[in-house]
Amino acid sequence: MRRQRICLLTLDFVGPVRNGGMGTAFLACAEAFRDAGHEVTVLYPAAYTETLPLTHWRAHYAACGIEFVPLHMTGLEKELGYGAWQWIKSRQFDAIHFHEMRGIGHWLTVAKRCGLGLRDTALVCQVHSPTLWHFAHSGNFMRHLEELELDWMERSSVEGADVVIAPSRYMLAEVARMGWRLPPRHDVLPNMLPQGFPARAPEAATARPVEELVFFGRLEARKGLDLFCDAVSRLQAEGRPPARVTFLGKVGHMERCHALAWLAEATAGWSFPWQVVNDRDVAGARDYLSQPGRLAIIASAMENAPYAVIECLAAGIPLLAPEVGGIPELVAAEDHARLLYPRHPRALAAAMGRALEHGMAPGRAAVTAQEAREAWLGFQGGLSVPPAAPALLRDAPPLVSVCMGSFNRHDTLADAIASIEAQTHPALELILVDDASTAPATLAFLDALRPRFAARGWKLLRNAENSWQGITRHHAVDAAQGEFLLFMDDDNFAWPDEVATFVAAALHSGADVLSCQNQVFHGGGRPPPARATRPGRWVPIGPAPAVGAFANMMGDANMFMRRDAWDRMGGFTRDRAYFEDWEFLQAAALAGLKVECLPEILYCYRIWDGAQTAAHAADFLYRSHARALRPTLEAMPEPLRPALRFAVERHLAGMQARREGYWARGLPLSGEQTLIGDFAPNGAEAMLALAEAVAVAGRDETAALLAEQACRLSPGHPEVTARVAALQSARASTSSTASP
Repeated sequence: MRRQRICLLTLDFVGPVRNGGMGTAFLACAEAFRDAGHEVTVLYPAAYTETLPLTHWRAHYAACGIEFVPLHMTGLEKELGYGAWQWIKSRQFDAIHFHEMRGIGHWLTVAKRCGLGLRDTALVCQVHSPTLWHFAHSGNFMRHLEELELDWMERSSVEGADVVIAPSRYMLAEVARMGWRLPPRHDVLPNMLPQGFPARAPEAATARPVEELVFFGRLEARKGLDLFCDAVSRLQAEGRPPARVTFLGKVGHMERCHALAWLAEATAGWSFPWQVVNDRDVAGARDYLSQPGRLAIIASAMENAPYAVIECLAAGIPLLAPEVGGIPELVAAEDHARLLYPRHPRALAAAMGRALEHGMAPGRAAVTAQEAREAWLGFQGGLSVPPAAPALLRDAPPLVSVCMGSFNRHDTLADAIASIEAQTHPALELILVDDASTAPATLAFLDALRPRFAARGWKLLRNAENSWQGITRHHAVDAAQGEFLLFMDDDNFAWPDEVATFVAAALHSGADVLSCQNQVFHGGGRPPPARATRPGRWVPIGPAPAVGAFANMMGDANMFMRRDAWDRMGGFTRDRAYFEDWEFLQAAALAGLKVECLPEILYCYRIWDGAQTAAHAADFLYRSHARALRPTLEAMPEPLRPALRFAVERHLAGMQARREGYWARGLPLSGEQTLIGDFAPNGAEAMLALAEAVAVAGRDETAALLAEQACRLSPGHPEVTARVAALQSARASTSSTASP
């Protein structure tokens, strides 16, 4: 077998994570590939550890012949995935395995599709537990926009992979039902057991006495804690209780309360002792269940291919499990009737009652541990990189038209123009449209530009009146000759490879529209001297229309596109409002254009502190957000549009109330605003607080009028009367002092 360089990219791995099913699967892969002679690297792009420091695990796995590389990163999954791509792109691997969960492989699929790297690397996505699938079977509502982002990045990880593997036929069918497009090569490979697991040879089914029922799994609703307790309570009511019950697993939550608090009530009628054992690792849990008289109960609402079942079958531990999801695929067909039960309290109670009365024999696995290992090694040994699409050959580099608008910002405009002059792509033109600037210094700068532009064949145009971004960019495109367009603001700064990278990505991927990451800097000074290694907190992810209804996570107005894509979409709309980039990108994605967001920082984005969206009136912000929502509304049936408006506007209203997003950039409230805002708007207290604030500013007559209104709002109220009297006395004293 050819020795391969294999990278396992994962956020779950045994060691830093105590006992996760996905981490167990990736450890088993690492050990199996190592034993087959492959060079194995585990890339862990996080700083999280539940146990010992990550430096310990790096040394531990090095001693085991596995390179464990922690990146010690924190942040959202899209940021961790970005860091993983930046680490990977300077290295060479024959194959990279990653899980779909949390979208950690999203940027790898974008990079390969856009020709940024990984040409000779096979991308293998293992499907374990998609976020929205997990929520649907846990009774959890989505609460954060980041969860929609995760769903889209998980979908992208699957759809962009060369090969997709799932441990059950059920899960492949489930993601297809969710609308995910599986690549041509997808298959089922059963989960392997890690090394050192004491798997037992299949043996004849001999019943063993059962005295103790052991709930095996995290104490939470998805793992069926309520189902199990209901079934045990039925046994109690029928007069055939167990000798003891044990809850073996980490403690979670039930119905928004602590699972231990929930247990106190659920077990109130039990006459037998019960305990919670929540400090065992995988080996410790197995040792506990292996003791005589114990029956493992799995009660999950839904499962893919749970290790709880695989380990019990391999270790010869008697168990009962629900016939849901991929569980039946794990159990030998002849043992289905004995080990599996319809997921209902009555059925589970009946199955546990039979085990207590007649004993229970261990079950047999549908696929043995050795068979699973051989299947995986056979897959990896035969893995090859799918042939790439032939490169598009050009006799000459395509012309790119850089379209830039400007208004009264000659200092930053000078840096922006210089960054275009420094581009490595040889065929470009700059069309600069002055949006009717009025500052004399800017007008002088523009006049000085004319010979410089003329020498390059660039164009300098001028609007007759101030027209804002939409119309200004249309004027630039009307004068453009390029096959491709790059839009750029006059206060941004392009790194020298921006145009060349966009052109190569467009030609390689066939994308119609591309965006990228940016590097933020503040104020009117010079751009940063060096490129950052990571983007700022705003990390766009690409054409995710569900996310795009609520927020722009696709890219900035500094975007690159084919001219025919601009023509097809009709360009930017001409509203005198913000978010033309958000609106365009969302409309393009919904119209079926191919949109990509590159995992590379190609330009610097300037933030003018205190002078962006938050400086505008409420109606301006409303119109801007309404503009961004238009493409999504138009794509929906009319009867559902009010529901979408409600969802989006409620989300925005919450951000406004919490002073998040654009509203976080506004000026802080003054002391008077904070004080007055503590009172009911139409009450005497608010009116009095305003009167007192006005009096401090020396506007005595106004203060007196406001105080009189406070008295009318609360006639005879002693505190109001006293404070009004104090105001009047202060006014009289001031008047007396001021008299000649």
